[in-house]
Amino acid sequence: MENDVILSLQDISFGYSNQTVLENVNLDIKTGEFIGIVGLNGSGKSTLLKLILGVNKPTNGKIIKNDNVTVGYVNQTTITEEGGFPATIFEVVSLGLKKKPFSHLTKNDKELVLKTLEIFNLKKLKNKSMSTLSGGQAQKVKIAKVLVSNPDIIVLDEPTSGIDAESEEMLIEMINHLHAMKKTIIFVSHNPDNLKGCDKIYKVIDKGVVSYA
Repeated sequence: MENDVILSLQDISFGYSNQTVLENVNLDIKTGEFIGIVGLNGSGKSTLLKLILGVNKPTNGKIIKNDNVTVGYVNQTTITEEGGFPATIFEVVSLGLKKKPFSHLTKNDKELVLKTLEIFNLKKLKNKSMSTLSGGQAQKVKIAKVLVSNPDIIVLDEPTSGIDAESEEMLIEMINHLHAMKKTIIFVSHNPDNLKGCDKIYKVIDKGVVSYA
């Protein structure tokens, strides 16, 4: 694997019983690349993500990723999934540090959370309850929660789903800002317009992946 390739899918196939979902997929992701993945519902986008995340194992082929490469995942739902307690923005983002809930945060921990909130223009809202946020703000908090742990790869699964047009535009601007920070990003979207800032776009079709959609 080339030195700047952080993740490599080589001749990957995956299926359930007699149904092939993905076949002979080849995909290299380099450090700092912004990769877009587009496709119709049921085309295999979610399956591809599960393979990248390690949730599923390929039927054939191999995925090459160094053991120390970390992946942060933001799913497409806009509701909070923090156990139902009335958490503040600061508390939710601090959970991304992978510490036990309500455990003591060091001074450095707190500074890191505040720095991350500042990147997302959320610092002034740090004490706001998650229940008071718009869909777009909630998605920004979820991305901030992933970013605070500084993963090597950020996977965004339809992050604009269910939010209004203005919030969607702001969120895309934020994702492009992360790209400018040299973050390695995999962005799944049903809307090709959201992927204009990508370095490469892959289109998932029936039983495969076609590059440069």
